[in-house]
Amino acid sequence: MGIFCSAAFKAARAGLIAIIVCGTAAAAQAAATEPTLQVTTDTVHREIIVELSPLNLPARTPHHDAMQAVARAMVIPVTGWIEGYRGEMLDSAGRLLSSRLIHHLNLIVPQRRELFSSIMQRMGAAGAETPPVELPRIMGHAVIGYPVARGDTLVISTMVHNPTDRGYVAARERVRLSYAPENTWPKPIAIYPFYLDVMPPAGRHSYDLQAGQSSKSWEGHPAVAGRILAVGGHMHKYGVALRFEDVTASRVLWQSAPETDAAGEIVGMPTTTYWWRLGIPVHPDHTYRLTAVYDNPTGAVIRDGAMGAFGGVFHPNDMDAWPVVDRSTPEYQRDVQETYSTDMSDMDMDMDDMHDMPDMHRSSATAAGGAHAGMPEGMHPDSTPTRRTAQTP
Repeated sequence: MGIFCSAAFKAARAGLIAIIVCGTAAAAQAAATEPTLQVTTDTVHREIIVELSPLNLPARTPHHDAMQAVARAMVIPVTGWIEGYRGEMLDSAGRLLSSRLIHHLNLIVPQRRELFSSIMQRMGAAGAETPPVELPRIMGHAVIGYPVARGDTLVISTMVHNPTDRGYVAARERVRLSYAPENTWPKPIAIYPFYLDVMPPAGRHSYDLQAGQSSKSWEGHPAVAGRILAVGGHMHKYGVALRFEDVTASRVLWQSAPETDAAGEIVGMPTTTYWWRLGIPVHPDHTYRLTAVYDNPTGAVIRDGAMGAFGGVFHPNDMDAWPVVDRSTPEYQRDVQETYSTDMSDMDMDMDDMHDMPDMHRSSATAAGGAHAGMPEGMHPDSTPTRRTAQTP
């Protein structure tokens, strides 16, 4: 769950990437071929296509038992505006598989900061319950978009698992990013993602789910004033409600509950858009609180069984007032450490599916000029990362 918070984006429908792979059992994983990242640009359909493969997914493998690969970085190959995104799983023959195999997908921009904290900006995120994210259009033209510049860095952090009875060998995870080119006219209005979690901004985002009813909250202040245009969230099984409120004004701004199937598994998370009412205002001198409510009927504590993530689309009143990223803060450094960690006890999704978005406050020219500062060592704007390990931003 930043914008292009996938959940927020069902609502806004919007977002972007980073990759961590959930694989097989330890022995099988050790012998498996290391996944590689391939990036191609389809100028006809205006899509950036990112593919990670091969991925081995034994049947009934939970994410916390799977071996993990480090997050990976890619170079944005175009200048323009991201209009939407979606994650897909395919088998070795290229046939589409169930989206249930995607535990979560996060698109992270290391050279930008978040609205409510100094961590790396989450441009987008998605999970099994996240539908394709598509920003509003009028007569086929994007009204709003996330600005990107050729040479920008995008970190793909993903986790896969396999809750099904069928195993897959050499599967592929694919991310499609639709975009409007820089010569688009009229130009889309730039929007920015934001992301919140009931856990502290930097660090693990899943937590142990206590038996019975329980709740967890986090409070913070936005860096700048602006308007929230769309929101959505992410929870785990037994989630009852996710609530976002303006504590200063004593007002609940958004509240929702997961949609579940007959077995109690989450199949969706309602999202809300505020496009035509020009959004919900937020103020830097107000305190905001996100609360996740659960009801665990099992009678036992579920390890890393809960999560409460919230994100959406944000339009600042004054983008020039947005703070620049500060890589020296403990919060940012911890975020980098956790993002690149392969220890699932410390990193269980950066916003599982609802995600969040990065700091979109630079102009295209500035973005292009500053992209190298957020790019892993050894990568260049014209390169396509393949069998490499992403470095710390």
